[in-house]
Amino acid sequence: MATSSRAAPTLGRLTLGLAFLMFIMGSDLNVVAPLLVSMSRSFHAPVSSIGWTITLFALGYALASPAAGSASDRLGRLPTLFSGIVCFVVAESLSGLAPTLPTELLARTFAGMAAGAVSPIAYALVGDLVPESSRAGAMAVLSMGFSLATVAGVPLGLWLSEAVGWRGTLLAIGGALLVNASLLLPSLRSAAGGRRPHPFRSPAHSSRRLGVLAVLDATWPQLLASFAAFCAIGLVYTYLPTVLMLKGVTNHWLIGVLGAYGLCNLLGNAVFGWLGNIRGARFAVLSAQVTEVLTLALFVVSLRSLPLPLIIAIALLFGFTQAYIPDLKALASHVAGSLRGLSLALNNTAMYGGLLAGSAMANHWYRPGAFAGMALAAAAAIMVGFLSMWFGWLLAHSPPQP
Repeated sequence: MATSSRAAPTLGRLTLGLAFLMFIMGSDLNVVAPLLVSMSRSFHAPVSSIGWTITLFALGYALASPAAGSASDRLGRLPTLFSGIVCFVVAESLSGLAPTLPTELLARTFAGMAAGAVSPIAYALVGDLVPESSRAGAMAVLSMGFSLATVAGVPLGLWLSEAVGWRGTLLAIGGALLVNASLLLPSLRSAAGGRRPHPFRSPAHSSRRLGVLAVLDATWPQLLASFAAFCAIGLVYTYLPTVLMLKGVTNHWLIGVLGAYGLCNLLGNAVFGWLGNIRGARFAVLSAQVTEVLTLALFVVSLRSLPLPLIIAIALLFGFTQAYIPDLKALASHVAGSLRGLSLALNNTAMYGGLLAGSAMANHWYRPGAFAGMALAAAAAIMVGFLSMWFGWLLAHSPPQP
């Protein structure tokens, strides 16, 4: 009993530490979009060219995440996590010091690859250490840490960019991650000495190929839904700050708008996480997807005919409706422990593959007046994700064949 009473505070501190880790990672991802104009001026390049920093970050993430997840299953969570943190700090420093746009693009690709070895492993740690009955709530805490990055991290990043420039902002994010990692290490070691002898390493499975096929077979509906969700984010959020500025939102007000956007996303995580606990994660995802499609359709109408305050309100509602990621993570964690790191890594690959596709389409598509079409394409992507979740539910509840 004494061990158990000590383990609960340790896991609580660990979850909060991992949530702050996600806050820093989310700050890095979300703060770049509002900095595109400043980066454009520094590199004397069009904003659409700077937008590739987001696309290539997503590419690096999508490519590296499965390998990192599989490595964490075979070699252990801690070595993989801290290797990713060290690489991310180096990449973030290079991003802040890059002298040319090609160098910046290369650094952001490297940063995405390093992030692919950090975020999914944080979720896998929760899957290893937190009982299934409490796992969705713990994953919601991590996702809320990511969402909090838009509430506080993005405004703080914009404030920093005004004080020290966009380069200083990226360097500060790298430094914050290094400090967080040093504070997180004691909690990780305490958890490792708790009631599970090897919480950070799963039994090796005989075939990596069979492991991948098993994960794909068990989780394909949420993989497709995750891809669609982040494709919509890439299509809409990449240039949302730029569009709002063109609509008349000043840099000062943009900080407040993006903070409110993150607050709505934070609230959405709580609401859809609560709904998932009551009605099941799949039901929560389906409900959120329907609401998201309706919001994007309303967004298309608002861009053509509604005043700026209503456009902002609908943009904030979009931030709320896309907050069903914890439910997708919970579904992805319902696999054997020896495959959990791989499953959550593939889930993150689907997410950032969607972000890659969405932001790439946005870079190609974006021009003044084209944003309504991008929002409509985002709604179509969410409908694909909805259909995958619906068919997955039907297959899961269909009677077995004789």
